[in-house]
Amino acid sequence: MVAIPYSYTEELDFSSNDTKHLPQNIESEECILGGILLDPSAICRVSDRLRPEHFYVGAHKDIYQACLKLYKKGEPTDLLSVTSWLSDHELLARIGGRNKLAKLVDRTVSAVNIDKHADTVIKKYTRRELIREGHRTIKLAYDENQDLVDIFSTVTNKIKGVIDTPVAPTKDEYQRWKHDRLLSEVTNIYTTVVEPSFRYFKLDELAKEHSRSTQFLEHLYLKSLTAVCSQLLTYEEVKQLAGSTVREWLVNGLVPKSTTILLAADGGIGKTKFTYGIAKVMIQGTQFGKFIATGEKRKILYYQGDESPGDMVQALESLGYSEADIGTYVRTRFGWSAENMPALIQDLKEFQPDFVVIDSLSTANKYSVYQESQMEYARPILQMTGLATQYKTTFLIIHHTNREGGVRGTTAIRNAVSEVWTLTKDNSQTATPYDRLLEINKSRSRSSGKKYRMYFNPEDISFTFLGEEPEQGSSVSEQSAKDALLEFFSKNRNIKFTAKELAHRLGYSDSHTRNSLLGLAADGLISRECREGYATNYFLVLESVTSQSVANGQTEATEAEGIVEYTSTPPAPHQHPTSTPHQHPIDLCTAGDAEVGDYLSTQKPPSKKVEPEEKNNLQFSHLDNQRQPEALLGNNSGGADGGADGGAGGVIVLDDNHPPLPLLQEKASYWSLSLKREVKVFQIFDALSEVSCQAPGRGTVGLPFTDLQCLSQSPRSDLSVGDKVIILEGKHKETFATITTVRADGIWVKSDDRKKSLAKPYFPHQLVKA
Repeated sequence: MVAIPYSYTEELDFSSNDTKHLPQNIESEECILGGILLDPSAICRVSDRLRPEHFYVGAHKDIYQACLKLYKKGEPTDLLSVTSWLSDHELLARIGGRNKLAKLVDRTVSAVNIDKHADTVIKKYTRRELIREGHRTIKLAYDENQDLVDIFSTVTNKIKGVIDTPVAPTKDEYQRWKHDRLLSEVTNIYTTVVEPSFRYFKLDELAKEHSRSTQFLEHLYLKSLTAVCSQLLTYEEVKQLAGSTVREWLVNGLVPKSTTILLAADGGIGKTKFTYGIAKVMIQGTQFGKFIATGEKRKILYYQGDESPGDMVQALESLGYSEADIGTYVRTRFGWSAENMPALIQDLKEFQPDFVVIDSLSTANKYSVYQESQMEYARPILQMTGLATQYKTTFLIIHHTNREGGVRGTTAIRNAVSEVWTLTKDNSQTATPYDRLLEINKSRSRSSGKKYRMYFNPEDISFTFLGEEPEQGSSVSEQSAKDALLEFFSKNRNIKFTAKELAHRLGYSDSHTRNSLLGLAADGLISRECREGYATNYFLVLESVTSQSVANGQTEATEAEGIVEYTSTPPAPHQHPTSTPHQHPIDLCTAGDAEVGDYLSTQKPPSKKVEPEEKNNLQFSHLDNQRQPEALLGNNSGGADGGADGGAGGVIVLDDNHPPLPLLQEKASYWSLSLKREVKVFQIFDALSEVSCQAPGRGTVGLPFTDLQCLSQSPRSDLSVGDKVIILEGKHKETFATITTVRADGIWVKSDDRKKSLAKPYFPHQLVKA
């Protein structure tokens, strides 16, 4: 036998705490019991969260148990009733007799502070339980007969039970605490667990843990999707939240931004092929009849469940998806169902599509336990509605019609979406078998009830736009004026005109022009800007979509026709993008006829290249002081303590010459690096490391924490390397740690308990100085 030198053994500190009393507060226990005996109605304020075992004194446990028994039977908890109950159950002598109860009443003035006393008693109990579980853990660790996995499971469950002990001060707050905790766990399972069988397993385990059924958890999650409500907002806050009064479109008059669309049609009508064609219009930035795309190079995500890969490729090839670089903007998943919702969320984060096609609702719900006639069948649509707003994308969900030509299934399906289109055959006597009618059956973005005639070509499976079905009472001259206005706007994108200017240019009367403009704006075919005290402006939007093509280590900014792109130096707010710094161009948005002159045509500015050495050092110049970030992040590499990465790989580290990380707060303003403008934060999502912001001209957008920089008025952090902090969010919540590195991607810390760096960085609002 080999003797082990003492210097090579690890000695643990087992100093005894026998001289210390266990945490307790006997006076608070007496005040609670005395208050209940004095005021029988007081027990209802604590009965839901205060349990007999929370009391330290055994007699107090028995007395409170007696009060609970009487309360649940609907009987009073006064001194006489409690004395009688204890006597009947042979417990009166054990608690100290009638004198004990009389002393409790004499020492209590009122039950006003019973909530506060209950809070104190519960906290003392939690401390005693931590001590108890600590001793049990030590005994288990010495037990060599038990497997480590079993010990870990036992210790984890015991400690979790202690940590989950509620300490909310009131009954309502306790119920809210229970609700929020359970809903958070359910939401996390539904949105992060990709594998359906494992998700069901976790739901079942959670249901057992909370003495609930999986059906209850599913209903709870469904209710949370339908009951989202904002805080009470002022009119100014509503305007800031909206961003712009102008409705945003992907395709004017047809496909709004950040919404959900239901396309319903019978089998064999060509609804999937029609969707492929509309998506191609968005990628190319072209138009379908009078419906004009607002930009090009839109990203399309197809979730295909009705077509095989071979059929889909054949259809896309026939429609010309192999032309140029169209295919680079398309991603596809096959076999997706609503059970794989976490996969959809992951794709939205990574690919960031502008348009998502779900083909079809029936296949997406193929594993649903609900039938089409049940309200719960529409749950995936409700989830997509929330995702559309959060990720600034539009969902088109393909579905089938019933025998009457309406949307098949529960009315909840129709009610859950913002837009409903129906695609049908034209059954008139003069129609061919390939004539189709597209009806805007329901819309929250434009006028509804309009029908558009199309022709389906079975050879190349394309749709040709034939025109709008004339409404009763409409004239040929009105339609002619609308067509002329649309043609004029399509040649003069993003330029704003009043009705009077347009009437003068096109030779129509003021009233005829104004009525035609109102009709076009109501159908979403043009945009309208109304300002108090000014004439209404009309225009056709063309958005700037930057395409970065990287080749041979160089980055080149490309422009679409008529789209102005910024290179390394964006112009000043007062400077037009196509002008030089020495020119001051005409304000085309508000210019009159004489000023605009011959500028009313779509122009293409000269292309500029970003030099290779500039691509990682874009500077913000010519910006006013209010909106200019104080400095840009440097390119220094991190040191040895640079978090989990050790600062390798070109990670940016902040030094004394760089601005501090922003201290994120709701309703505070910051500078967005990607949007190149000031944004206002109105909600923080720590689990996603994202914020929802209000951006002028863009509406509500989601941005990562790392995209925000301090403005002069922004809250900022005073945390620095070496500070002792407490973590406020995540699985290491309430952990003491030390800051090791401050980088562009966050603050890296080392746990004081583990003596090693944690695997993720934190942002200043997630930490507080110890």
